[in-house]
Amino acid sequence: MANQHLQALFAESLNELKLTDKQKAVLNASLTLFAQKGFDSTSTSDIANLAGVSEGTVYKQFKTKEGILIAILGPFVQKVIPKAATEFTNDIMHTSFPNFGDFLYAIVKNRMTFAFDNMPQLKIILHEATTNQEIVTGFGNLFKTLIAGPLGNNFKHYQENGQLVNWPLPRIVRYITVTVLGYVIPATLTKQPIDIEQASHEATEFLLKGLQADK
Repeated sequence: MANQHLQALFAESLNELKLTDKQKAVLNASLTLFAQKGFDSTSTSDIANLAGVSEGTVYKQFKTKEGILIAILGPFVQKVIPKAATEFTNDIMHTSFPNFGDFLYAIVKNRMTFAFDNMPQLKIILHEATTNQEIVTGFGNLFKTLIAGPLGNNFKHYQENGQLVNWPLPRIVRYITVTVLGYVIPATLTKQPIDIEQASHEATEFLLKGLQADK
C-alpha cells in the first residue's frame, strides 16, 4: 500500500492554487522547517534561506510567521488531508481481504505507517487543531465522508456476513483510531522507534477481541 508523504501532497496542492513561484517556495520551505525545528525555533531568515528568496520577500508576501502558518493550514485542511484520505481508501478498495481480520490489520498497519512517516507535519496540524475550529470542522467532515464512502461500505460488508459486531460505524472507527494512537503517541513523545509490524499485529489482536461478532 502506498503512503505518499504529506510534504509532497502539500507541494502538489500548492501547484493547484493561484500562487507565485516565490509564494510556493516560501510555503514549502516553511512547512519543512516547522516540521524539522518547530514553529517557535524557525526564523523568517531560515525560511528565506531555504526558499531562496530575500527575507524582505517573506515579509512582503505573508507579513508575519503566523501569516505563513495560516497560509499553510488552508491547503492542508482543504486539499492535503482529503487527498491523503482518498489515497488511503483507494488502497483499501483495490486490495482483496478474505476476512475481517486481514482487513483490520491492513488498516492498522497503513495508518501506523502513515502517522510515523508524517509525524512532524501532523504535529503542526494537530497542535493548531486545539485552537482552530476550521481544522476541527475539516477533520469532522472528513470523518463523516470516510464512513459514508468505500471504507464504511467495507465495514458494512463484514457486519452483514457476521464477522464484525453490529455497532454504529462511527463507534467502530473511533475504537480503531484510539487504539492506533495508543501506539503512535507514546512512541512520538519518547522518540523511541517502534516495530510497526509487531505493533500492528498486537493492535489487531486487541481490536478483534472487541470488534468480532459473537459466534
